[in-house]
Amino acid sequence: MGRNTITTTTETRAPQRIRDALHRTPGWLLAAIAAAVVIAMAVVVTQPWMVPTDLVRDAQVVAAARGNASPAYGLVSNLGIVAMLLAAGAACTALLLRPRRRDVRRLLAWSLTLTLVVALDDLLLLHETAAFGPGSGLVLAAAYAIAFLAFALRFRDLIVERLDAALLVVMFAGLGTSAIVDVLVEPATRASVLVEDGAKLLGLLAWSAFVARAAILTLRTDRSTADDR
Repeated sequence: MGRNTITTTTETRAPQRIRDALHRTPGWLLAAIAAAVVIAMAVVVTQPWMVPTDLVRDAQVVAAARGNASPAYGLVSNLGIVAMLLAAGAACTALLLRPRRRDVRRLLAWSLTLTLVVALDDLLLLHETAAFGPGSGLVLAAAYAIAFLAFALRFRDLIVERLDAALLVVMFAGLGTSAIVDVLVEPATRASVLVEDGAKLLGLLAWSAFVARAAILTLRTDRSTADDR
């Protein structure tokens, strides 16, 4: 009977822990990320000077297709890269300060590696050069999905206990939608490109915010622990 009571209590607490984790992220942060994406895409669609898709696709791809260059090409794509690089800088700074908990150090190292890989992929168009055969784009998308899923599973306890699970949910929703549209809509249309890259920006901003907040919360917790001593 005692064992059944413990099991029931644990099962009851698990959903509550998940709900608490999902509510840990400030509402204003989620609203700010959503607003940034909505405003960026609204500007892209309503501006009268350029083809909207030229502002969301990778700058090098647009420049090659147009035969010229413009700092506006790939503006939305570049926003995601900038956000990831800022998040990588925050994670790197936190790692250099040597957090006390080993699991926190590992989470920061994983998140830094994933962030830099995705940022370099976008910057150097590795996903474009890798798409040399049928199904290669799907394989690459699956590899990213597995990497992020492995991260979430590997550090699930730490994420639920201390970090922003809601941001990871938004990240998976955004990047998942982007990948699905990219794979299923062929040939791409203007609408599909806008949806794909808007969802991708949402996912990258959410991931960048997760990494940056993980670094900040780690440093804040370590400082509070040091002050208590």
